[in-house]
Amino acid sequence: MELILSNENFDDFVGARFISSNFLQSSIWQDFLSAQKKNFWQLAITDNGKLIATCLLYENRLPYGKSYLYAPKGPIISDEISVEQKKGAVELILSKVRDVTVETKKYQEIFFKLEPETESSLVSELKKSPDIHPRDTLVLDIEPDEKNLLGQMHQKTRYNIALARRRDVEIKFGGTNEDLDDFLQLTKKTAERNQITVHRDDYYRLLWQTLKNRDAGEIVLAKVKDKTVAANIVVRFGEAMTYLHGASDYEMRNYMAPHLLQWETIKQAKRLGYKIYDFWGIAPSDGSKPKWEGISRFKRGFGGREIESPGTYEMVYDQNWYRIYKIAKKIFR
Repeated sequence: MELILSNENFDDFVGARFISSNFLQSSIWQDFLSAQKKNFWQLAITDNGKLIATCLLYENRLPYGKSYLYAPKGPIISDEISVEQKKGAVELILSKVRDVTVETKKYQEIFFKLEPETESSLVSELKKSPDIHPRDTLVLDIEPDEKNLLGQMHQKTRYNIALARRRDVEIKFGGTNEDLDDFLQLTKKTAERNQITVHRDDYYRLLWQTLKNRDAGEIVLAKVKDKTVAANIVVRFGEAMTYLHGASDYEMRNYMAPHLLQWETIKQAKRLGYKIYDFWGIAPSDGSKPKWEGISRFKRGFGGREIESPGTYEMVYDQNWYRIYKIAKKIFR
């Protein structure tokens, strides 16, 4: 096996088969990282000249000249190689990653986080850490016709979709600055109601501009009498459309707008030729995310199948600074 630092576009390899959230390892995400002015690197592993793995990782800077490295939902490893080769690819990345990220020497790395697709690629050097992205997800195969898709849903979900229509909820596929402003306003309301932390406005603005530039996403709005009552941002990559961010107006909950919003987005994904709608994130079975139970019930109402992943793992380079980092994180939380 050989590891190289590459500027090539590996989207065909990354998107060749469905892996939940693989857009986080795509050139779309590279553009988004560039927009945030983050240092990032794309590694490629070949075996006898054939590409078998890629890994997009980036630097997150910390105080006191420290940093950590992170590969979101990566590495992406071919499913045509053996378990031993998968472990070998991960071990090669772990052994070489600090050599290729020479730009971060100004910001000394404390640890490296990554999110392997399956447990079969885990190696002894990696230790479990708190998850950053959702560990488990719900995906809906949308190749069946609409009648079959409706038949997979929970009866209550079908009822709420019909109820939203009767109450004249309108769905708009948008992308204007006003649409984004509506999304941001609802996001703040949702965060305050649920006591959760969301990204800053500039993060969402950069994300949307990136998706817009790449024609890789949409803002979808649910409106009642010209008032936006629910809004989602979806990403298109590979075989899937992914529900990435969403928000709604709790005071308008009786309109059931989020149900119709999801259904119309699923239909749009189907019209555009995508095979999978990824709801991206449900509460894990171990009960570690009690605040996710409500949104998970909502998503499960649409049917589909659940996919589990190992979650986030890390390799620690500096134990002393790592302990300081963990303590500081607890204090700020």
